[in-house]
Amino acid sequence: MRKVLFSKVLTAVTMVFLVAGFAQAQFLTQITGTVTQGADNTPAAHFNFLLGFDGDTTIVPMPAFLPFETDDNGNFTVSVVMNQSYTITSVDTFSFDPFVANVTVGMSAEEVNIHLDARTDLQEVNGSVTFDGNGVETDVYFVKLPDETNLDDFREYESHFNIPGMILTRWASYHVATDANGSFMANMLNGKYVVYIPPTETTLTHWGVFEVNGATALDPFVLKEMKSISGNIANTDQYDYVTVLGYSVNAGRPYTATPDSNGDYTLDVAPGEYVVRVVAFFDDHMYQVYYDSVYSAQDAHHVPVEDDVTGIDFTLPEASVSPFTVSGTITSNQSGLPLEGANVHFVSYNMYTNLYRTYEATTDADGNYMVEGYTMLAEDSLVGFAWKDSTFFAQFYNGKATFLTADPIVYHANDNITGIDFALDTLNTDNAYAISGTVVDEDGNPVKTGNITAFTTATNVGVITAMIDTTGHYAFDPVFPAGSTVYLQAWGGYGYVPEIYNDAESWEDADAIMITDADQVIDFELAKTGPARTPLGSISGLVDFGTQNLSKAAEASAYEGSVVYVRPQGTTEWTASDYVDENGKFNLPIDEDGTYDVKLTTRKNGDQETTVTVTGLESEITMTPTGITPDDGTTILRSAKLFNAYPNPFNPQTTIQVEMAKTGSASLTIYNVIGQKVKTLFNGNLQKGLRTFSWNGTDANNHTVASGLYFYQLKTGATVQTKAVMFLK
Repeated sequence: MRKVLFSKVLTAVTMVFLVAGFAQAQFLTQITGTVTQGADNTPAAHFNFLLGFDGDTTIVPMPAFLPFETDDNGNFTVSVVMNQSYTITSVDTFSFDPFVANVTVGMSAEEVNIHLDARTDLQEVNGSVTFDGNGVETDVYFVKLPDETNLDDFREYESHFNIPGMILTRWASYHVATDANGSFMANMLNGKYVVYIPPTETTLTHWGVFEVNGATALDPFVLKEMKSISGNIANTDQYDYVTVLGYSVNAGRPYTATPDSNGDYTLDVAPGEYVVRVVAFFDDHMYQVYYDSVYSAQDAHHVPVEDDVTGIDFTLPEASVSPFTVSGTITSNQSGLPLEGANVHFVSYNMYTNLYRTYEATTDADGNYMVEGYTMLAEDSLVGFAWKDSTFFAQFYNGKATFLTADPIVYHANDNITGIDFALDTLNTDNAYAISGTVVDEDGNPVKTGNITAFTTATNVGVITAMIDTTGHYAFDPVFPAGSTVYLQAWGGYGYVPEIYNDAESWEDADAIMITDADQVIDFELAKTGPARTPLGSISGLVDFGTQNLSKAAEASAYEGSVVYVRPQGTTEWTASDYVDENGKFNLPIDEDGTYDVKLTTRKNGDQETTVTVTGLESEITMTPTGITPDDGTTILRSAKLFNAYPNPFNPQTTIQVEMAKTGSASLTIYNVIGQKVKTLFNGNLQKGLRTFSWNGTDANNHTVASGLYFYQLKTGATVQTKAVMFLK
């Protein structure tokens, strides 16, 4: 059992008696005794026990337990209620065998003498404390961790890097003092431990972890010289809470400080190079800024510390927010008509300052919407998402499929952003089936944010997204036709590793979902990202698919679904990931210089793994996947694909591209809004690969058509794909 933290509560318990009317002597008596230890019966000074109350608490309300402690001579006295039964339990089960005694108290005092036997399963642990190559005479404290603690994951033990407001000897499992040479020996149980060494005038507090497994010789605990970074933070009085953090560019736990009422602060740090950050809260807003007046660690000015550094100052903005609006129209992509009752949802792109603030609106009869929001940034950006019941496909702004690849909508304080329009594709539920499920973490807890992306061979569906709600549930409407193949990819936010069904991090290992004649339930269990500190640098990259001669739409298709993972070389857990954007770019956060494993997985071009050595907290790489996906009939997008026309609207000419999975018969035809054929651009045997067609706005007789909306339709075998284009004279 962990050593319980104590306080002097006897006075409080006596007050309970006073309030209850039991303070008179006839209701109280005492348990007294002496505690000894070892074969020579040495008094056990300042040893802690728990007194449990087993009597009838309906008469006298009592706490579940009462802590008490022996004096310098091993004696104790504790006041109790007469005619009750009690249990005395020893707290220190690390150095002594557990002790439990049952005591029944009558009208007079009861004497209970206790002898403690040293444990026989302790291991000899030897170590030392040094500074600048010399031994240090100091106190050393150890706290035993749960056996299941992973010492390779600081998130599992750093919560123990704090000392509650009690004395150290009551907090620690073991306490030793080093000799004049800095050496110590302790008898300890096998297990995992946190070590704490208090600071001095010249050295910093030391924290660390280690494991005992049999007789153990620990590496020396090397203390670091104490230096300081100090400065002033203006306007702290306007905020509810302000803290300063200093991140070593060589990684490690950040140093923290809280400014005083005047905004002055001092960070005690070791010599080195630091990124300094201020975080301030008011109401439900958070503002963060790095030195000097930048908003990302990668842009921050580093602070070199060889001696004490002063003048690292910050000025917080006024603790207030400014309004902004975003408006636009939601229409049908097929008819161009406005959609009443459609929903739009915007999420703040700046996770550190606007706390993923969200804004929602519903369109009116003309398909118009407007959201009103507030920001405390001069400039920020939003991700937009629109949907309408089960008759239209949901869509991120500019037709993107995922949150990470969505086009950001930039806005400023007091801006009125207009023209943020969405054109939703019609959803066909005839002879189609739904996919739904839950997304949980490794502990079975719901993943409360993120999205599921479906990649399918159903050409009338393409790539679509469903959001994960706060219960971890997602659902696609019945849009997947019988006979089609679907691949699902889950993203649960930045704390989880993206996963492709079933439990795959690579597209090469993904399982296809065959749509037959029933709805599908597909669940995900997402792994948490590996331990990583606040990112101070990045690996930026470019994926070269050899698509330089393709249209923008074709290039985006090549990148769609591609994920890049990163982890420090020699570790097994991915610490971060990113989706490749439509330009083939990605950015992976890292927390220190070093060598990293990077893995790219693509839907159509296989995987690639490489190593990157980062110096100066940044590196650039280019990755070129060369794998060829087998044509097994179930691979994603192995049927023809019809791309969006560009430009759109157009005059005098637009380009339409078709990607054929294999050579076969195909037709590409233009229709007007009432379904009349306007012109056939192609009808015949179309070769495998990407083909480009042009339409100059003329009909079959080469007469210029009227301004308006037209549809272009691709027929290949059993599939039909239709998209819209606008011609303007």
